[in-house]
Amino acid sequence: PGLDVQHYTVELEYDHAAAELRGAVGLDVALTSERDEITLDAIGLRVEAVTVDGEQAEFRTEDVELRITLPPGVAADRRVLVEVLYTTDAAPRYSPSGWSLGWYPTDDGSFLLVEPDGMRNVMPCNDHPSDKATFTFRLTVPDGMVAVANGELTESLAEADGDTFVWEQRQPMATYLVLLVTGDYLFVNDVGPGGVPLQSVVLRDDRDQLDAALEVTEQQLAYFVELLGAYPLDRYGLAVTDSFGGLAMETQGRSLFSRDDLLGEFPDEELLAHELAHQWF
Repeated sequence: PGLDVQHYTVELEYDHAAAELRGAVGLDVALTSERDEITLDAIGLRVEAVTVDGEQAEFRTEDVELRITLPPGVAADRRVLVEVLYTTDAAPRYSPSGWSLGWYPTDDGSFLLVEPDGMRNVMPCNDHPSDKATFTFRLTVPDGMVAVANGELTESLAEADGDTFVWEQRQPMATYLVLLVTGDYLFVNDVGPGGVPLQSVVLRDDRDQLDAALEVTEQQLAYFVELLGAYPLDRYGLAVTDSFGGLAMETQGRSLFSRDDLLGEFPDEELLAHELAHQWF
């Protein structure tokens, strides 16, 4: 309560071998009421430091929250920049929703599953669908691995400590719709009906077996545009990961699927249609 996140800057370094994430998350926050402190949703994060507008801030962790003391005199309608440094295990955690939610390591990478309330297992946030924000993702992964998030890939860098991929999600998005996958990915680019950019990401070994799923997606997009009106986002695509079968998620602008459901001549068209329709709703 009392805050409206405008933008997240998410810097994550993934140590696949150690199954650990090191994070630096910046939250551009508009305060909507007079407050001496704010709380962010956070579970299992080992917080090292918090700053507010560049100044060290007092903080404490309480079960499912990170409680941050604001500097004196911060008024409602003020914008503040909150930055949190932390580490956490790259592993899912049990959620009262009944799912294990968070970061799922795979043999060669990882995928994220956070609906409805699991983003707090990965980073501090206002983990509620009513608070949409734009995002910048700066993801560092071991050499040879690709990191994919929502939005547009704006930069990729080969650095001493791994490869870094920068993604910009410019349309506001709820935290439960975040896409983060890592692995040996290829980009498949096309243009859909009405000029909608299509950018899918598929595991290298699966590329030749996913033509049918990609073709069906274009057909379904044309159908839904006719049925529901213009596609509401700036792009679409599939993110096909090495997860358990039956996993599908309407991650914004690029839906997440399991390879087990899409490989071959007869992909699961119901799953494809379901997640695509969610982009309108």
